[in-house]
Amino acid sequence: MSPISCHSSAAPAMKKIFSVSDFIAFGERYGIDYRFPALPQYTQSSPVLHGDIEEIALPGGICITRSDVHVLQPYETTSRHSSPLYMLVVLEGNVALAVNEQTFLLSAGMAFCSRLSEQQTIRAHHGADSKLRTLSLGMYPDGGWRERLPVSLADEWEHSATSARVWQVPEFLLSGLRYAQQPGPHAASRQLMLEGIMLQLLGYALNLCQPATQKRGLPVTGEYQRLELIRRLLEQTPEKAYTLNELARRAAMSPSSLRCKFRHAYGCTVFDYLRDCRLARARRYLMEGYSVQQAAWMSGYQHATNFATAFRRRYGCSPGELRDASLTASRHCA
Repeated sequence: MSPISCHSSAAPAMKKIFSVSDFIAFGERYGIDYRFPALPQYTQSSPVLHGDIEEIALPGGICITRSDVHVLQPYETTSRHSSPLYMLVVLEGNVALAVNEQTFLLSAGMAFCSRLSEQQTIRAHHGADSKLRTLSLGMYPDGGWRERLPVSLADEWEHSATSARVWQVPEFLLSGLRYAQQPGPHAASRQLMLEGIMLQLLGYALNLCQPATQKRGLPVTGEYQRLELIRRLLEQTPEKAYTLNELARRAAMSPSSLRCKFRHAYGCTVFDYLRDCRLARARRYLMEGYSVQQAAWMSGYQHATNFATAFRRRYGCSPGELRDASLTASRHCA
């Protein structure tokens, strides 16, 4: 769901029907233009979506919005406000975004971050009859947010040359987000967990934007360089078949050392990373219009069934559904 700013410190989740009048009120209040292409003659009471929306306002002008909704009517949004940082995480469903002339399609397990201004607006399209679970983080432009972030993180973001970024959320952060949204944790505990995980996501995104030699906290040793060699090999040519023994020889390590040190450096196993690289490449091919069979084969999968199962587990939809959604999003965001 598009950014809806916060007005309370911990507003309870609301399960209700959100109508056109609700959206118009949101837009007037928070600087968002809404369009309802399937409702040319809509009334104020026309339903648009049904579900829960929880808003959490944090000190320093930071707002977290959790949405778990079913879209009843397609709608489009255009941001009109400024924000030094807007971040969106998709946990279920698909979101089509356009930042100026650049288009993005986010599926389950992906995140997006950008700055908002008069020169850089975000347009989003949400299709009808779709389930959508998202988390978003927005910051007000008054500067108070800098006091809430670690100094190093605030400086990194302000000096980052990247205006918009999309990336796959690591599994350990996805697990944390899922746990924080369960009904069990106390409201205050959940608020702290969500805030911490969203800041980890921002740190992870900034780390991706930096060249390997500039990343902080990772010593540029011979061992690290050998690990980077393996990581880049998997990222650049994931379609090839690899064995742990072969990769260990390339890294001049024993298989057990490579397994342990790779996980320590990158937060996942060698072959979990390879799988994510293959799926990310296949996703790109699908969005470029290749067939499911072509995308699977060019990404290193020998069996389309195995590919489809892994793809759905990672992104929450089938390869064919993503391909169709990408074609639809391209038409709407053009």
